[in-house]
Amino acid sequence: MLAFVLGLVLYSGLNRDPHHVELAEKNLPFPEFSLSELQQPEEKITRSQLLGKVTVINVWASWCASCKQELAVLGQIASSLNQVQFYGVNYRDDRQAALNTLHRYSNPYQKNLYDPQGVLALAMGVYGTPETWLIDADGIIRQRYAGEMTQEIWQQQFAPLLTQWAKVGSL
Repeated sequence: MLAFVLGLVLYSGLNRDPHHVELAEKNLPFPEFSLSELQQPEEKITRSQLLGKVTVINVWASWCASCKQELAVLGQIASSLNQVQFYGVNYRDDRQAALNTLHRYSNPYQKNLYDPQGVLALAMGVYGTPETWLIDADGIIRQRYAGEMTQEIWQQQFAPLLTQWAKVGSL
């Protein structure tokens, strides 16, 4: 019996998409936070600043090779979004290393939350970097992708929601 249960658990785990994350399905509110802005440490950013606009949040770090790879794609995506905020969460990183990475690879973010201890990332339930989140204007998590963002993934998983919201005037 134990072997059957273990086999069932293993089978269900192997059939799960590692990029599919349960939290977004539950339509939970994005967690409360107050963090400094990476490039302007005296500026504090809070959850309330996300409200009223759709926001894309990308969790990244300078030590993450996939994060560096996706910066160019994120820049293309961000430049195509007129009514959407595009924020980064710099995760468990050295401030200067993060700034150097943005200088070298480009900075797609309007604002960048500096999370050196990973407090916000822990509250978000971040599995690792990179992760990209879509938050609606009411601060509710609507989509989450764990892994390197590509144009194809964006078009399949994120763009349809933005198109839908634009049609009903939620953007």
